[in-house]
Amino acid sequence: MKTAAFSLWLATSALASVALAQTPSAAPAAPSPAPSATTAAPDQPALPNVEDPMLNPVPPPTHTLTSWREALSLLRSRNTQLRAQVAQVDVARARSREALAYALPTLGTALGSTFIRTELLRTHRNETIYGFTPPSTITATPTNVRLPTTPTTWGAGAILNVPIFAPKTWYDKRTADQVIEAEQLSTLEAQREVVGAVADSIVTAVTAERLADVTRESLRAALSTLDLTKRRATLGASSALDVLRAEGEVQTARGQLVTADETLRRARESLGLALGYAEGWGVQSDIRLDELAADARASCRTQSDVSQRADVRASSANLHISERAKDSVDWAYWPTANAYTQLLYSNVPFANDLHFSWTVGAQLNWTIYDGGLRGGQRQEALANERIAKEQLTDTQRKAQLDVVQSFRGVTVAEQNLGVSTRARDVASETARLARVAFINGSGTSFDLVDTASKLRQAELDLTVKQFEVLRARVAALLALANCDV
Repeated sequence: MKTAAFSLWLATSALASVALAQTPSAAPAAPSPAPSATTAAPDQPALPNVEDPMLNPVPPPTHTLTSWREALSLLRSRNTQLRAQVAQVDVARARSREALAYALPTLGTALGSTFIRTELLRTHRNETIYGFTPPSTITATPTNVRLPTTPTTWGAGAILNVPIFAPKTWYDKRTADQVIEAEQLSTLEAQREVVGAVADSIVTAVTAERLADVTRESLRAALSTLDLTKRRATLGASSALDVLRAEGEVQTARGQLVTADETLRRARESLGLALGYAEGWGVQSDIRLDELAADARASCRTQSDVSQRADVRASSANLHISERAKDSVDWAYWPTANAYTQLLYSNVPFANDLHFSWTVGAQLNWTIYDGGLRGGQRQEALANERIAKEQLTDTQRKAQLDVVQSFRGVTVAEQNLGVSTRARDVASETARLARVAFINGSGTSFDLVDTASKLRQAELDLTVKQFEVLRARVAALLALANCDV
């Protein structure tokens, strides 16, 4: 009688060990905490403790993200994509200043020196022949030729050049200013993309943490089941087939845990890379993910029309710049005019017997024929304009589709969460009935292990679906937003 009672108690403990503790799911925006296999429901006995190296969690990362504001601060200081885009804006500003320089006066100075050997300026009628030159053949230097009295001359001067009429230069300066605006719009688009990537990385990291915890508790439950099944087999209450089934569940849980841990490590590394680090970053356990969308909304301004999205506006600005490039070639056919003045000084008097010389003049330049250079440039500009038009059309289509899919994704994620919640409830009830049937002697160990496996899969799927709702809501927010980082 005592042996039968002990066997019944052992069987009841084994049945309880194969089930994961059931915790009601939380709201989609705030996923429920990981279920604990060591805490059984009030009507079930506690599972025995088991020891296994794989039950130890993944070591915590070196860095931990505590808030959304900290993420934005790291983006400003360390994200390479944003910093490179800001540098592009600085490049555009520098090129605008370069374009302005061609429309402003230029002032330069010059300093030179010349050394003259006066004896080489003397002329001879005939050259020396065979080392002998008759004196009668030597011709003296003409008396009317004036040789320099100073063998070394030097001079200095200043030259001022003022553009009077330069239509192409003025037009290119306005185009360069619009390039700055286009780069600033590209910076807004880069900020939107980076914010979306970081928000997605945060959700992915938290999801991976949750999946690793659930998978680890599943392994703990499978190990407890295997331990109790072996004890029952020793007492003759279970067969070798039951032990093999329990062992198979343990190996399946181990494989899932290996994958979950590696997914967690990669999720941490992806988050760290998005924040500007070469090592993994974790997320603080008590961070409120349901406030993530609200925090993102505080740093991003939602637009009412897809045409106001940063990438569409940047593409439209690039098209306008391409059109101006074509018109810039047309302005190259116009003449240019410059006024100039120069003041020179030399230690040798000029033709006016003075050491100073001041010149004032004007110059008109008009290229009539350049070998077809401007014609080729205009054809290239027209081709670039067509390319920019197609790129704008493609960007508008993609942006419109992205907005539609993002908003639809919220509905789909919520529907999937409802389906997954119902599936988890069905799997939980099925596992409970299988335990009851096994206790009453009408069920088999196969049903017990199979329903426990399906319940574990349903728990994992529910965890993923809960975070997919949050990810979809953040994506829908950023689909029609301009973010400031």
